[in-house]
Amino acid sequence: MNMRSKGELGSEEKIMQQNPIHNKIRSFTLVLGGGGARGLAHIGILKALERIGLVPSLIVGTSMGAVVGGMYSQLRSADAVEKKFREFLEGFFYKRIGLEQFSDTDTTSSRSVWERFATHLRQQYFMSKSALGNGKFAQTTLIQSLNLLLEDGDISDLSLRFAAVTSDIATGEEYVLTSGSIITAVAASSAIPGVVAPLEIGSRHFVDGKVTSTVPVPAARSLSKDPIIAVDVRQSLGSYENHRHGYEIVIRAGEITTNKLDDIHLKHANIVLKPDVENISWNEFHNIDQCIHAGEQSVEENLQRLKDRFVGSKLQIALRRFF
Repeated sequence: MNMRSKGELGSEEKIMQQNPIHNKIRSFTLVLGGGGARGLAHIGILKALERIGLVPSLIVGTSMGAVVGGMYSQLRSADAVEKKFREFLEGFFYKRIGLEQFSDTDTTSSRSVWERFATHLRQQYFMSKSALGNGKFAQTTLIQSLNLLLEDGDISDLSLRFAAVTSDIATGEEYVLTSGSIITAVAASSAIPGVVAPLEIGSRHFVDGKVTSTVPVPAARSLSKDPIIAVDVRQSLGSYENHRHGYEIVIRAGEITTNKLDDIHLKHANIVLKPDVENISWNEFHNIDQCIHAGEQSVEENLQRLKDRFVGSKLQIALRRFF
């Protein structure tokens, strides 16, 4: 599978050509977490890491982290990923989906999250059909979207190692996909339970990797012994409100469990970057500029830690001109 034309330099090769002491950089794994539109911050992370000569040897992603990670593993340039994503968001297909109409940013409303979600389902035919039906319509839409963002091919053919993390809905096990169709793998990592039908691969049925790990640090540890930079774009748990219905308590309890599990996973990363995207809703892709800037800012705020961990002293002196 040819992801770049012959003789074309990717970002890593360009960095090495421009800076002969690039080999002083220690290899690392980049873990990109899920979070819908907030995951656009991953593009900013990659752009800022490129500027200081840090290119991962492996990218492991869940959900939106798998989308951005898969794109970067193919294009090998954060600018190229940004350009392609912007073209997608400006295109007819994305506008036809109508995700922006599902906004749940009305945090001052007395309506519960569940009530707002129910309203969103009623607003668009395909979402209601997915949530109340078998989700095949939304699955088709997801795959069609990924076909506009990714070039299909086998993950194992990529020159930059990549893994998409997903969850087996039957067994509850986490699966790490490192071979096979990249579009199928990323779709399996992004299939929102109850909305998108599970992706069938062989005899297994997979749903969003966030079910088992929002920021898949354990999966990364299973694939490489290199140090890990993890990017966390989750929203905080938030304050407790006086919920009026039992199902709201059930949802809140599930959120607490997921949040605690994710915190445990993140303790096993060497460096955790948390872009300031707290106020961005899962579907607000129009905030791409804010998300990318937040990712870049997160790297800049942790610049010394990153250099101390991954960059040799001579290269640190050379990199001072960037910041």
